[in-house]
Amino acid sequence: MKKILLLVAAISLSSCSTLYKSYPISDIPKDNDKTTIYYNIPQTEVVFEVKVNKTICQKGIFANQSNLLGLKNVITSDEVKYSVKDIKITSREVEDPDQQYALLLNDNKVKVTKSEIGTLTQIFKQGGKYGKLIDLSNRMLRVDGLEHKHNEHFNNSTTTQPQQTQQLFQTKQIFESRLQEKGMLEKTNLTAEEVVKKIEQLREKQIDILSGSIDGTYMNTTVDFMYKQLDEIIDGYVSLFTGTETTVEETSYYTLNPKKPIISEEDLILKLTDSPMPLLARFHTRDVAKEIMMSGSENAKSNSVKAISDSPKVITLKEKSEGINGVYYSIPERVEVSVETPNKTYRKPLELVQYGAIKTFNSKKYDIEFDSKTGAIKSISSI
Repeated sequence: MKKILLLVAAISLSSCSTLYKSYPISDIPKDNDKTTIYYNIPQTEVVFEVKVNKTICQKGIFANQSNLLGLKNVITSDEVKYSVKDIKITSREVEDPDQQYALLLNDNKVKVTKSEIGTLTQIFKQGGKYGKLIDLSNRMLRVDGLEHKHNEHFNNSTTTQPQQTQQLFQTKQIFESRLQEKGMLEKTNLTAEEVVKKIEQLREKQIDILSGSIDGTYMNTTVDFMYKQLDEIIDGYVSLFTGTETTVEETSYYTLNPKKPIISEEDLILKLTDSPMPLLARFHTRDVAKEIMMSGSENAKSNSVKAISDSPKVITLKEKSEGINGVYYSIPERVEVSVETPNKTYRKPLELVQYGAIKTFNSKKYDIEFDSKTGAIKSISSI
C-alpha cells in the first residue's frame, strides 16, 4: 500500500514540475488535448540599402561635327553609368517555415506572449517575476515596404524608391525640342554650320553688353543677368555637339536570407540580384556558436541578462519525437557582412540566427524573456 501511495505521489509531483512541453509541429501527439501555443524560431534577413549615382549620357545630334567648334571630351554614344554612393547594412527577423514548434501547457497559470511573427517574447507563471502580460512586439526592428520571397538557398529581392528624376530616362527628350521649349532655339531644323554661326553671333552680343552699347544695360545687375542668360543659350547650342550628362541619385533595397555553408570556415558570397551594377555580399563567420556549444555555457549578451547555467545541447531525433520539458531557443551567430566596391568596402557585424544553432532549455523552474528578433534567451529568473 505504501508503494502505491509513493508511486502516485511521485507521478503527481512529476506532472506538477513540468509546466509545459515543446514539440516540433510535425511531432505533436495525436491525442493532445492540452492548451497549445504555436511559435517559431525566426531566420535573419539581411537588408542592403544601396544608394547609387546614375549618370545618363546622351549623344549630341552634331557629335560627329564637333570639330567645327574645336571641342574635346565629346559624348559619342548614349549610355548609363552607375557608381555607389553609400551602402547601409541592417537586418530584420522573418518567419522560418522550417523551425515551427508547439508549446503544450500543463498549467493554466503559465502565461505566454509572442511577437508579430510568432516568436516567443515571454514565458512566466502568475505571481512570478513579470506578474502581468507584457507585449514586447514593439521592440522588433521592421523595414516596411520590402518584398521577400523564399528560396531553397537564399532570399533575394529588390525594391527601388520612386524618383521623379527617373522620368528623364524613361521619356528621353530630343535636344532640339528641349532647347526650343527653353527659348534657346528659333527652329529645330538648323544645320551644324548654322548653329556655329548662331553661337558666334551670341558671343558678339555678349561683348556688346559688356561694352554698354546695348540700351538698358546701364545697371550692373541688368548687365550681369543678360550676359548669363546668353551664356545659358550658348551652352544649350554647344550641347548639340558635346552631348549632355545628367546625374540622379537612386536608392534601392536588396534582401538576402543566407544559409550557413557546409564548410563553416568558408565565406558565403551571394549576388545582389537586379542591382544595376554587379555587387556581391560576403558573409564571414568565426563559428562562435560552435565555441559556445563546446564550452558548455552561453555568456550573457547585455548587462540586464543573467547567464544561462544549463549547457546547450544538440536536439536529438528522440527529443524531436518525444518533445522536451521546456522550449527551443536559438544561439545566433555573429557574422561580418560586407560589400566591396571599387572605392570602398562596406562592413557590418550582424547576428544571424541561421548561422547559429537551435537548442533546448529545461525551463520548468524559470520565468524566461526572449529576444523576439532572434529567438534567443535574454533573461531568466527562478519561479
